[in-house]
Amino acid sequence: MLIEVSKDVYRKHFSKDLNPFISESFIGLVEGKTDKIIRLMKSDDISMGLLAGVKDGVLCAPFSAPFAGFHYTHEYLSYELVFDFISQLKNFVRENNFKRITITLPPDLYQTNMNAKCINAFVRLNFVMLTPEIINWIDLHKFDGTWVKHSVAQNYRKALRNDLSFHVVTDEQSIQEVYTIIFRNREVQGRKIHMSLNDIVQVNRIMPVDFFLIKDGNGNSLGAAVFYRGHKKIAQGIFMGDDMGNRSVGAMDLLYGSIYDYYKKMEYDIIDLGASGLNGEPNIGLLRFKEIHNCTTSLKYTFTWGPDIEQIDTENYAAKT
Repeated sequence: MLIEVSKDVYRKHFSKDLNPFISESFIGLVEGKTDKIIRLMKSDDISMGLLAGVKDGVLCAPFSAPFAGFHYTHEYLSYELVFDFISQLKNFVRENNFKRITITLPPDLYQTNMNAKCINAFVRLNFVMLTPEIINWIDLHKFDGTWVKHSVAQNYRKALRNDLSFHVVTDEQSIQEVYTIIFRNREVQGRKIHMSLNDIVQVNRIMPVDFFLIKDGNGNSLGAAVFYRGHKKIAQGIFMGDDMGNRSVGAMDLLYGSIYDYYKKMEYDIIDLGASGLNGEPNIGLLRFKEIHNCTTSLKYTFTWGPDIEQIDTENYAAKT
């Protein structure tokens, strides 16, 4: 059976975090966004655990992050142990009168073997799979400055001819500029931004956060990005955006290429460019833009189960939670 344990007991067995969003430092940063933190282990086995938050009677992993997943001793954990742990989750939800449990796994680029076993177990145990999110990422070992589409190379060169330049910024005023560009970009497109600038700055207390700007020859900021470095080999794009009134100058092409070069020089293996859509519905233009900038397309899976759930309209589910 699964038991709830203290942070000290949990961390005695799970000191390694497979992604930054299940670390105690990150959980401590966002714990105010949940009613309660729960740490689960099996009473007779220490090979697998789950750290989740409770929100309105729902057990959520994550409760304030792009994904979460499980803690485990190694990725080659036997399938039987994975299946049994997920099966016990159903009992825990039922016995503790939770409405349901919802878990979003990390994309495969973080844990391929474990994901395969978890996804199979979730399906076999009648969890409901929500429409998978399309995500994009680039293998920096394969990037040599050659673009898959010729127009990207043309736009990159155009940006340089237009006297655009790439900047890594750390001062308060420039960081505010980064946020302002991204905020306005999303506002124009009718997309919400769910983090304040202060939220992002607070993350910088527990993991490195990089702020980037593209500027023209007059010092005007035309493109911006925010990236996390919470994983030793994977840089994660959190926000990217541009001045939509000046798209013809190639700012985003220069931004993508410069960021690739930046992390390649830092010896990162992968850049996770995040989801290309919302609640399972792809943003076709964004997906295409990432793919012509050499990104690989894959999926991020979310599963849910509750005692009263037999069938969910997945299209409407995300809007209700």
